[in-house]
Amino acid sequence: MLKLFRKIRQKNIEAGKVKNYLLYAIGEIVLVVIGILIALQINSWSEENKDQKLEQLYYCKFLEDVEQDLALLQEQENDNSMRIAATNRLIHLLQKEKPERSEVVKSLRDAVNKTSFPFTVSQNAFDDLKSSGKLIVIGDGSLKKKLLNYYVDLQGYAGVLKTSNEAVVNVFSNPSKDFVAIGFQELQAVKSVLDTTLVDIDRLNSVDYPSDLVRKTLLSDAIYYI
Repeated sequence: MLKLFRKIRQKNIEAGKVKNYLLYAIGEIVLVVIGILIALQINSWSEENKDQKLEQLYYCKFLEDVEQDLALLQEQENDNSMRIAATNRLIHLLQKEKPERSEVVKSLRDAVNKTSFPFTVSQNAFDDLKSSGKLIVIGDGSLKKKLLNYYVDLQGYAGVLKTSNEAVVNVFSNPSKDFVAIGFQELQAVKSVLDTTLVDIDRLNSVDYPSDLVRKTLLSDAIYYI
């Protein structure tokens, strides 16, 4: 098309038809401009299509992360339920006049079991989107706000869980406790490494169990674990 305009323009110049030359020159410019606009529009459509595909890809990644969060939180909830049940058993035993030492220590262990496995937020997709500067591809402003709030809130919850777990472990393993008086030697993990050719386990066990101090200490700890 441009080649045709150039031929017509050349003929008009040679024939002295300046007016016609100007019209064809303007037409040539208009054609070039239209071509540029079409190219820009095609490029815009192409970029928009890429962004839409990227947006859909991240939605899938967000879904995977959220499903992983849900699975981990459900696991935490199950663990917490078991710990609470064990702690209630511990309190029940300590309220008996003569509880079985091994049962007390087992319930005590179960009351703090798995507290060293904190919840970690799954935000690989979110971090990747932020670091790449592509957060703009999430076209739904309301959804984008919810995503931001979700990760802020979940990080806060994870921090609370971490602090709580660490505090429980610190109370359980407080070095000022008398672990022999509590009966830790009854735990299988301890028994399995005690050399019975050297250690008389029976002599570690108090006949009058639990003492008032042990009962008071463990009841206080149990309420803290709850």
